[in-house]
Amino acid sequence: MEMAACLDVAEISGCPLADLLTRFAAQLEAEEDAEAARQTALAGPKATVRLLSWLPVFGLVLGMALGVDPLGILMGNFLGVATFAAGILLTVAGRVWSSKLVASAAGAM
Repeated sequence: MEMAACLDVAEISGCPLADLLTRFAAQLEAEEDAEAARQTALAGPKATVRLLSWLPVFGLVLGMALGVDPLGILMGNFLGVATFAAGILLTVAGRVWSSKLVASAAGAM
């Protein structure tokens, strides 16, 4: 589409086609560079979202490795189950919220 516009402009205005195509190529390279910079800038936040999502699981595994029974404690009474459910709910909500923030930042850049 843009290439056809370059040809039309060159034909209508008499401008040399080589100059138009050079500028067009520079614009495409600038867009590619901007996209690469955007992906680089968002790599850290994306990795942080993944790490923080898995952190509660690592905590449970670490507790088990240390000889503590975190699941037994959490499932042993109503307060433990409520705490476990709230933790899962907040972890999922945090993951969704963080993912939306990263997606919003990707669109805004």
